[in-house]
Amino acid sequence: MALGVSADYRSLAQHLLESFASGGELRCLAVYMALSDASGLLHLEAVACWPAGLQRLPESLSDPALQVPEQGRRWLPLRNGNHLLGALLVETAALSWPDSFSQRLGHLAIALATARTLDLRYENMALDLEHLKRQQTEREHQLAALTHQMRNPLAALRTIAQLLRRRLNQDSKHQHLVTSLLDEGQQLEHYLKALEQLPRQRLSTELEKPRLLPPFRSSRVDGQLQERLPPLLRRAQSSCEASGHPWHQPQALPQWTGDVDAVAEILANLIENALRYAPPQVPIGFCWSTDTEAVQLLLWDGGCPIPEPERERIFCQGQRGTTGAGHQGTGYGLSLGRQLARSLGGALTLITQPQLLCSEATPQGNGFLLTLPTSPQVIPTGAAKARP
Repeated sequence: MALGVSADYRSLAQHLLESFASGGELRCLAVYMALSDASGLLHLEAVACWPAGLQRLPESLSDPALQVPEQGRRWLPLRNGNHLLGALLVETAALSWPDSFSQRLGHLAIALATARTLDLRYENMALDLEHLKRQQTEREHQLAALTHQMRNPLAALRTIAQLLRRRLNQDSKHQHLVTSLLDEGQQLEHYLKALEQLPRQRLSTELEKPRLLPPFRSSRVDGQLQERLPPLLRRAQSSCEASGHPWHQPQALPQWTGDVDAVAEILANLIENALRYAPPQVPIGFCWSTDTEAVQLLLWDGGCPIPEPERERIFCQGQRGTTGAGHQGTGYGLSLGRQLARSLGGALTLITQPQLLCSEATPQGNGFLLTLPTSPQVIPTGAAKARP
């Protein structure tokens, strides 16, 4: 698509010419832009001139009159680096041009070229935005189709799990596995609903504040941590059984009221990291403690302690420790977890002697300690990022 010359640039060029030609022996000033026609060939098109009421302004360099040498005529190129953007035509009745006049003309040419460069950048950005909008529309249709198709196997899995629960004895040791299947199905349903909301967020040329949470976490709903933790801990227990890791957790659960979905998001990332990086057969566990000011949740494993130089770096976006080599992962789980913790007025830290906080834990290992204030609070995004 060929790029034209905006009305704003034409107006600015006309204003610059009129401001320059305030006196002297000037006969004509004209700005030409290099444009491509339908065949792709370049030509020069006049976009501004002085005097504004000039009876006849040549439309291109093909005009024979402009090809005749004349002492009072000069062409100044309008350049952006090695790219020729256009030219400035100057005609004067004077036989000689003073240096000061030539310098002023040079400054005028630079101003016109700079303005044209910005004009082209803006038009290119507008074209890119239109292209992105078309791509977004296509992705929205694909996402809607995939979301619709995912509901069918999800409903089938839910039905199979319910039938399996009916056929198992109530005291069967496998009941918790079926319960975990139904819990995970509800969580998938939650994510599908979040995906359905994504197409409503349109591309905009307006700058937005940095988003701390994924779209499905944009609204806060307080709940009871005692009710939110069991499905998550059942998931951890089942995953540990499948991978051969001994699992430890207390019978009682902490009482805390607040944004429990955010807390669950943090713990889910910690559990996933422990399962992914802990060596085979080492124990993994969860414990908690509370006092008048804070609730502390600890997710620990008996793996090799993370090296000292990496203990803060792993909380940076996209960063992973040396133990992550050879494992799948993006390096964003701990970063998101720390941001979420700070948004709740708490903190997420690493300790390498988890037994100091949990008697069932190993003396050495990795423990990720989530500290939450007893009275829930929400810290603005900017304030959360400003903390050391």
